[in-house]
Formats: sequence, C-alpha cells, structure tokens
Amino acid sequence: MADTRAPLRETRNTRAEILAVASELFIDKGYDATSLREIAERLGITKAALYYHFRSKDDILLALLEPIGSIVTELVERLETAGDVQGWADTLSWLIDSMGANVAFFRLLERNRHSAQAVHDTLHETHDHLQMHERVQSAVHNAAAGLGEEIRMFAALGAVTAFDDWAPKLLTETPPEVLQHELRAVVRAILGV
Repeated sequence: MADTRAPLRETRNTRAEILAVASELFIDKGYDATSLREIAERLGITKAALYYHFRSKDDILLALLEPIGSIVTELVERLETAGDVQGWADTLSWLIDSMGANVAFFRLLERNRHSAQAVHDTLHETHDHLQMHERVQSAVHNAAAGLGEEIRMFAALGAVTAFDDWAPKLLTETPPEVLQHELRAVVRAILGV
C-alpha cells in the first residue's frame, strides 16, 4: 500500500540564512555598502520577513560579532583557572585554535572594522570591558611565580589577542595550520615552556 501522506516540508532557518548572506555581502561589499534590501533579495524574502528576525542592519552585524564575545568570555574563564605558565600556554593554544576556526569572522572584522567598532561601542558598556581586564590581571597575578613570569604571560596574551589588529591580512590569508603552528611557537618562546 502506497504512503499517501504529504511529504514533510523542510524547515527553513531564515535567521541563520540571513546571517550567512549578510556575512558574505559584508565581507565582499562592506557593511556600509550593503543594504537590507540586497540581503532580502538574495534570500528571496521580503524586507518585512527580514525585519521579523532583525530590527536593523546593526542588529545583523551584532549577531555576526556575537561569537567572538563567547570566545572572549571562555578565554577569561580559562585564564582564571590556569594555575601556572603551562596552563596559560594551554589556554593560548586553545585561543589560537579558536582563531583558526573563526577565520570568516576575522575576514568580516577586517573588512568592516570601523563599522563593527561603532556598533559595538554604542551597545556595550565600558564597565564590562574594564571588569574583564581586572579579571585577567588577577588571573595572571595568581598564576605567575613572579614578576618576570607575569610580564611574559601578558606579552604572550598580547601576541595572540592583538594579532588581528596588527596583521589582519596575515590572519585571514595564511593557511590556518601554518598560522596556528607559528603562533604556538611564539607563545612557547615568550613563556619559556
């Protein structure tokens, strides 16, 4: 006997599709040059459907930037539990892997750094940023065996976390496995492990 039930309709994850298309357009054309109309047209949806998921283009950009917030939160938590320089090196190695897994994010950031900073600044409090710095300073102080180690730990953290600021093209254009290998070597050299 044949099955006469109608086939199940695939559920569309419109929010995820909007983010994927917006990321592609923001990387290709830039945030400022991309309109909500273009995003909606590319997806074959109306602007009203897009507004159902995101109130504005800024909200889309914030959603695309959100994963880095999770990484930063986990980084601070890992640093707080790193009991020594080796734990610090392990945490920075995890961060290097996270950078490699999020190259598309860094491409988006490189292409739209000014817009991303402007959107971020208008919606986030300086207090949270200062609190994060205090937590990291405390973590370093608690894990370091002395002043020299403290300095090396901060230098290693800076070498990894500032890499996208100083070398965004190198970050986005270098094969991830090469970049990860080299950054780990730098971290080990700085920390002396």
